[in-house]
Formats: sequence, structure tokens, C-alpha cells
Amino acid sequence: MKGNVWEIVRKEDGTFEMFHKGGLLHGSVPDRWLEGQLVRYGFCGEEYRDIRRQLDQFGRAKIVL
Repeated sequence: MKGNVWEIVRKEDGTFEMFHKGGLLHGSVPDRWLEGQLVRYGFCGEEYRDIRRQLDQFGRAKIVL
């Protein structure tokens, strides 16, 4: 059984893919919509800033809840 794992990956075209528990949840999310998508799933404030920091630094962010 997979845990409650979220992953956001920046694609070469600058859009993002969002995965939850290993399955693709959203593909080709434009940068301008990413925050809204993350807020929709409860990632806001400091959590959003941490995700953005990981994306800027590594091109991907992984959140294990």
C-alpha cells in the first residue's frame, strides 16, 4: 500500500505534472495555475512556499503526509 505521497514535477516545456500516490492527477499544469491547483488540495502558505522552493531548486517536489 502506498502512503499519502504527492509529487510535483516541472516538465521541459515549463508546465507541471502532479502525482498523488504514484498516479498522475494533473498533467501540463501551467505555472500560473499551479498555486491554485495546490491550494485546491490544501497546500497553501508555508507548504506552498516550500513546494515552490523545491521546484525552483530541483525541478520536483515530494510531499509525504
